[in-house]
Amino acid sequence: MQMKTLVILGAAALLALPSVASARTKTTVVSFDGYCDVVTIKVTGSLVAGQDSCAGGFGGGMVVKQLGGQGKSIVAGVQFPVYAGYQFVLQLSYPLVTGGTWTMYATTDGTELDPFEAGTYTVQNGPSSAPRGALPAVAALHR
Repeated sequence: MQMKTLVILGAAALLALPSVASARTKTTVVSFDGYCDVVTIKVTGSLVAGQDSCAGGFGGGMVVKQLGGQGKSIVAGVQFPVYAGYQFVLQLSYPLVTGGTWTMYATTDGTELDPFEAGTYTVQNGPSSAPRGALPAVAALHR
């Protein structure tokens, strides 16, 4: 009888735990101020996926706590099919709010990850705070 009670309690505890599958997805559209990048970001629990409608980038990552309790960030690996040979890592301040910051890092060899571009972003379902540019953030590869 005691073993049956433990099994029932264990099953109830597992059902009570939140899971990514049952977490609600929140979709937010942000634009990188001064660039043509418009990114649709889907956050489900701590998992993140996103796609850029300007430069064709896509990627995935996580919402993470910053060291020292300085808030949270989204950190995601991003691929741009037209920039083969580059791996990008994007960090966005979180929660996603107009005036938030982003930094993109790049590597070509997996041994050095260098700052590439940075700026602020505007949440598109809110007021726009900065003009959009004609080029994507990754266009700096051709400068």
